[in-house]
Amino acid sequence: MFLKRLIDPRRWPSPVVFVVVLIGMFLLSGMIVLLSIQMMGSREAFMAVKQAALPWLFVWRWICYAVLIVAWVKRWKPHVLTRLSQDRDGGAAARERLKRLEALTLGVMATIELFNVLDWLGGQA
Repeated sequence: MFLKRLIDPRRWPSPVVFVVVLIGMFLLSGMIVLLSIQMMGSREAFMAVKQAALPWLFVWRWICYAVLIVAWVKRWKPHVLTRLSQDRDGGAAARERLKRLEALTLGVMATIELFNVLDWLGGQA
């Protein structure tokens, strides 16, 4: 039973999943950057290409944000609220936590974009 719980990520505690995914994303991002630098020939060439692509990457991120927000509001959130209404307290406490989580998510997205705009403008973040 212990081995089954250890192997199946769906049974892992949420903080463990978060840390594993975060480490995986950092490793994947690092490998992509290293591969890109190698393909470009130098770090300076990579930075020049990245700087030229920043406006398009900004548009791409906002399209992704819009798709995720629309999917959350139209599709996933109603299902979540339906499940929360089945709680003993009618989901009142969970709905409050969900509101805080939504606000925190928007704050993180805004912070990421603030640092990206600073990078786009040539500032040191």
